[in-house]
Amino acid sequence: MGAVLTTLDIPMDGWTVDDLDALPDDDHLRYELVDGCLLVTPPPPLRHQSAAAQLSFLLHGAVGDGWRVIGEAGLRVDRVNYRVPDIMVIAAAALTKAKADPGDMLLAVEVMSPSSVSTDRVAKPAQYAAHGIPHYWRLELEPAVLVTHVLDGERYCETGRFLHEVVVEEPVALRFPLARLLS
Repeated sequence: MGAVLTTLDIPMDGWTVDDLDALPDDDHLRYELVDGCLLVTPPPPLRHQSAAAQLSFLLHGAVGDGWRVIGEAGLRVDRVNYRVPDIMVIAAAALTKAKADPGDMLLAVEVMSPSSVSTDRVAKPAQYAAHGIPHYWRLELEPAVLVTHVLDGERYCETGRFLHEVVVEEPVALRFPLARLLS
């Protein structure tokens, strides 16, 4: 099967979150916006998806009433910035919306792939922090490490770096071997 080429009309003033609704619905692509620039990326590799699914499962069992764990859903950062975190813990009341807002979120999690190192270590946490998302976790697969952060003013401070046993109390209480996410 050959690739399908789609021609897109580029807005003169840059893309907005509202423009995303007019894009072709393609399960094989992920659309994000950074300052009005459209980023189109393929879905993450299977190992990435598996690790995200395992962590989502663990989070699901740990979040309290009023919170939900969502994978790969849209986050409207602002009018010209739209991200798709690998995992979000959001207020249950936000499920009525098409896209989450930063104020709905308790935790954003990114699982790093070789193609997303600078995005997941620098760009996304900077945006998430600037818009007040209280917690940010980054799961690196090579070598395996879970790095947890809490918002301190307008930036994140590292609260943990777990290589073997993960033990966290905030924003949820969890204890598990890191290897569980990688098998």
